[in-house]
Amino acid sequence: MKHQPYYGFIGNGETAALIAPDFSIAWLCVPRFDSFPLFAAALCPQCGGSLSLNIEPRVTPLSQRYLPESNILETIGRGNGLQVTVLDFMPWGYHHLSRLIILENTGTVTLKPRVDWVARPIVTSVHTFKVRFQGSFQFISGPEGAACIGMAGSPGPTSTLTLKPGEKHRFWLVLAYGSSLTLARQHWTAGFYSSLEENLTWWRQWLRKARRPHTANPEVMEAYYRSLMVLKLLTYERTGAIIAAPTTSFPAVPGGNDNWDYRYCWLRDGYFTALAFDAAGYHEEARSFYEFALSLQQPDGGWYMPLVPVEGRGGTEYIAGDLAGPNGEKPIRFGNAAMHQIQLDNAGNVLDGLWNHYLATRDREYIRSRWDAIRRAAIWLENYWDQPENGIWEIRERMDHWLYGKILCYAGLTAASHLSIELGRLQWAGRWHRAASRVRRQLLIHGWSAERQAYLQHYGPDAPLDISVLALEFYGLLAANHPRLQKTVAAMEKLAPVARGEPSGRGGLNMWGGIARFEHAAIPFYLPTLWLGRYYLHAGNYERAHELLQVCLDNATDLYLMAEHFDPRTGEQWGNFPQGFSHQEIVRFLLDYAYREE
Repeated sequence: MKHQPYYGFIGNGETAALIAPDFSIAWLCVPRFDSFPLFAAALCPQCGGSLSLNIEPRVTPLSQRYLPESNILETIGRGNGLQVTVLDFMPWGYHHLSRLIILENTGTVTLKPRVDWVARPIVTSVHTFKVRFQGSFQFISGPEGAACIGMAGSPGPTSTLTLKPGEKHRFWLVLAYGSSLTLARQHWTAGFYSSLEENLTWWRQWLRKARRPHTANPEVMEAYYRSLMVLKLLTYERTGAIIAAPTTSFPAVPGGNDNWDYRYCWLRDGYFTALAFDAAGYHEEARSFYEFALSLQQPDGGWYMPLVPVEGRGGTEYIAGDLAGPNGEKPIRFGNAAMHQIQLDNAGNVLDGLWNHYLATRDREYIRSRWDAIRRAAIWLENYWDQPENGIWEIRERMDHWLYGKILCYAGLTAASHLSIELGRLQWAGRWHRAASRVRRQLLIHGWSAERQAYLQHYGPDAPLDISVLALEFYGLLAANHPRLQKTVAAMEKLAPVARGEPSGRGGLNMWGGIARFEHAAIPFYLPTLWLGRYYLHAGNYERAHELLQVCLDNATDLYLMAEHFDPRTGEQWGNFPQGFSHQEIVRFLLDYAYREE
């Protein structure tokens, strides 16, 4: 399938922007990822607001790409002898977005192009923004932050010039932000002096630390490095929090109401990304996440909020009734009430993550310094592993005994046992090994459906097929060639009812070549597609593993960015974008396991 254009993605460890192929900045929250958006046309085209460029003579968007080994986004348009190139970047650790606008006369006659930038903030009754002009600057202020926008070397938002054939002219447009107008104006000055070359060097130096996957396939390498940089851009540098995605309420499925706010740090998503960072050689990023996670641990050893804002506090869910998605989807949510759910895998995520971090670094002193947190987390798992929960997919309507949550309880107790052995605390090691065995025994018995001949999402006869039960193999409870696991995968590989053209009924998870997360899903999901591929790697079926990887690469955007869901029939992205779940699994798929090209 031909890759579809969508949005480019840039950021600075504090917030992030989506850049449309027509040069507009279509998403930006200031001053943090989880602040109310300043621009949100990517979500609500009618009233979301954007920073746009109007250019005469008109040009047609042509292409977007990243400069090699960087997060500097190049967008090109052409028309009537004029080429417009826009280079967008956000220097790491600073508080601005820089746009280098290059106009080139590619024709044979003199041109007098006009460049006009227009910044319109989101319009909604939930939050209101004030806009004013002062000299050559535009100031936008809201309840959470402010922005200062100005074009360097220009008297205002409009510039007209004369270009002879072959001649080029450069403009700098800088958007700076802060918690106040005063800070935004100060940051604009720093943005004016920011260097494209320095930013390019910064990213290339960061990428030099990365381990390389064992492949010579240029498409795979491009997707790998892009995924690594996406994960870095989803990291909130100040605290080490890692967000699930930089957007809220992008519709997850066509015509549905699964529109959620993902601009928070889930312990599960952060743990997956930390595993990817450690595997790729970025141990500082992984440790920063674990330190953030440990700072949230409660006195009894548990974690009672599966997701938190990037500063570790605050956040309530509310609906913006006057906003709608690109096709009228509602509701549009800000905040996420799932932070109050019970999700049993929290403690297991942290403990298994710390064990893998130790294996990657062999830093025994670090683990020794965190022993009290490890001990309390494992005791919490001993006490609570047998409770019902909302599960990995955060079902709001019910609580069940999810297999995935109990598998992660097993993984956490096993990790605690291993860490205890490394620290010479053998009494604790034996205790937690026995506890892990109890968890394993129960879930292998109660999670199996004799009727369906498969492990299902949760205990009980009404449970659906669910990709997350592959964690049985990932965490060592069953071998990839175990007969029951093979039967489970065979059931998953059957066509889903909707893929067979049936409105309902039982079926598998295979939807037009992609894999759904559970039965009766509307469209496939990148993470389950890659999870099934990872299972096949372990089972030795490299051909099928390669097919599933290729499905994801074929359905990624032209920049190798991935949302949460995708539609293989159209190549459309669905859900918040780009999604950490998807990109961390590309990294782990290629590094943690023996990927082999055919």
